[in-house]
Amino acid sequence: MTPEDRSFYDAKHQWMLQTVPADGKLRLSDGRELSLFVGTKPEEAGPKYLVIVLPGGGYEFCSFSEDHIVGRYFARAGMDAVTLNYPNIDVDEARASGRGIASEVLHAVGSLIKELRTRSELGFAQHKIVLCGFSAGGHLAASMCTLYQHELLSDLWGTNPNLLRPDGAILCYPVISADPGLAHEVTFTCFTGSAAPQAWAPYSCERNVTAATPPMFIWHTATDTSVAVGNSLVMAQALWQYGVPCELQVKARGEHGASLACDEIDPGIFSHADPYLEPWFNAAVTFVRTFVR
Repeated sequence: MTPEDRSFYDAKHQWMLQTVPADGKLRLSDGRELSLFVGTKPEEAGPKYLVIVLPGGGYEFCSFSEDHIVGRYFARAGMDAVTLNYPNIDVDEARASGRGIASEVLHAVGSLIKELRTRSELGFAQHKIVLCGFSAGGHLAASMCTLYQHELLSDLWGTNPNLLRPDGAILCYPVISADPGLAHEVTFTCFTGSAAPQAWAPYSCERNVTAATPPMFIWHTATDTSVAVGNSLVMAQALWQYGVPCELQVKARGEHGASLACDEIDPGIFSHADPYLEPWFNAAVTFVRTFVR
């Protein structure tokens, strides 16, 4: 990513923060402060939910259109939400240095889940934790759901690997597979620090699914030219194979990066408003309330 690109996205991100202000901050022990959106709780009894929103951006940046606005929508649906702008790296730097950010991004999510579950003063210890990831953020969400017991995270889970297991996930046009024809090169290069497909294979999410993988709602568009829809297909097939609850929605058309596809944000900035795609969000909320219990 060029300095001009980064400047553009930084400016748009600041615009989004001002346009969709958070309800408060979630202060973590390592000094991080995450934007917190407080849900309007439904009257019916049932689990409480905390959604961790993971924007896309190929692990090079975090997309402003998949950040605060998503947290606000979950709050309106009665679910608390936090937005996590996890570590990024420029793909050219990753290639040149051989340094990937797999450990950094998994630790960013894993340490957050651990604190939510072990620090009762935060108020979320009894909440069901759901990851909502877009594109590369979808890869991060799916990786956390399938690698929570990985040795990369052993310093966090100690003697209880299940401590870091999310209760569910929503994957939006996710990067999933390292297979030829499906792999998104930038995402996997930034994640692993290698441009060699053989280095990507251990992080091909569909290969790491087990019967213990949490339920997932997945949606994609058939005409996505950035991340092939086959990524979502192979993930859903793997989940079904192991009997894990999964709903897959494939829309007949639509651009990559549509986010909520709502028209609430100025179309001059948020260019993917599409009423055909927009219903995915309510379907995802219904799935979570049904299968993440």
